[in-house]
Amino acid sequence: MKALLILLLGAVTLTAQTPARVTAATLDDSEVRITYGELKRLVAATLPKEVPSSAKSKAPVGAALLASHYQLDPKSGTITAEMQVESIEDGWQSIPLTGAASSVIAVEPKDARIIVSGDHLCLVTDKAGPQSVKLTFSLSPEGQGTVLHLAASPVAALEVKELAENQVLRLQIGSEVKTLARPGFMALPAAGGEIVLSLVDARKSAPVAASGLTDDAIVSLATYTTQVVRDGSVLTEGTITVRHDHPVKLALQLPEAAKLLQCHVNGDPVRPVVNDAGRVEIPLDDPATDGAESEVKLSFTATLAALQAAEGELDLALPQTPFFAKQIDWNVQLPAAYDLSFAGNVDPIADKATSPGLHLRKSLCRDQQPQARITYRKRTSN
Repeated sequence: MKALLILLLGAVTLTAQTPARVTAATLDDSEVRITYGELKRLVAATLPKEVPSSAKSKAPVGAALLASHYQLDPKSGTITAEMQVESIEDGWQSIPLTGAASSVIAVEPKDARIIVSGDHLCLVTDKAGPQSVKLTFSLSPEGQGTVLHLAASPVAALEVKELAENQVLRLQIGSEVKTLARPGFMALPAAGGEIVLSLVDARKSAPVAASGLTDDAIVSLATYTTQVVRDGSVLTEGTITVRHDHPVKLALQLPEAAKLLQCHVNGDPVRPVVNDAGRVEIPLDDPATDGAESEVKLSFTATLAALQAAEGELDLALPQTPFFAKQIDWNVQLPAAYDLSFAGNVDPIADKATSPGLHLRKSLCRDQQPQARITYRKRTSN
């Protein structure tokens, strides 16, 4: 403001051709005449500009799934999910409804725009305010698990209106198993995630053990073969035999930087859930009889530094599981030109020394990762 007044006084002084020089020191004794309109504009220029109301606050999210109500109907063999969503901000929004691996067979309303985005099925909408969406899923036959991938929802519940005589519903959330023996409601995790629903005959079903007292499953035998070639490429193939009495998820932590190639359960290909940290969850359906076994076959790859011409070392590891494992056998194979030795938390198997490679074993372990540091040296001829 002071600078503006100096400029105005300077202009007045030049017009009047007054020889007196105007400076900041003479302002208190100076007289300025301007119109009211000019004064109003000067005062307005000094005031802070008002922030538009639209920029003062912004919603933390543009849209959200607010409630999910799942209803299981054994007679029709379906699960329906009535979902309440809301677009808080104007414009196009994408709202996750369920995992992309879920088998949706119908959507209401029919004009709802459902797309696959990342790992989810999402509603894409430009309608502001609350909306309702209904998804219908197919229910697996009795004795088999139906896998649902829930999106995060602050209010989530499962309703079962009817169950046949001697029929019970098992709901597996992570390592926890809940049982519903009569019609009613079950709360679902607000954070979402994978759940497994199974309708089973209570007369054939073993009672669910209290959490922490017994294992859900036991790895009776696992066999792995790891092949390493000269450029450092690694391929591991394994067969895991799991004994279990009800549907479970076999959790495996792959070695660092390993990538899953294929997975089969009892000869059928499956698509397990794999997160960024290399954790694999493989669903195993309800066995035909109590204490039956499921056979899981999988393969994964990794890349190490290329093998040295004369000698060197490399670190290898197998998947880790929280299930108790009776026996894990491991065959490590490198090119035939090398002699091999090892150190690690595994033991040698003497009775298989005639076949190629190192034969190693890890016995009676739980939540441990078999590891070995392999030392290789170029074989010299005598």
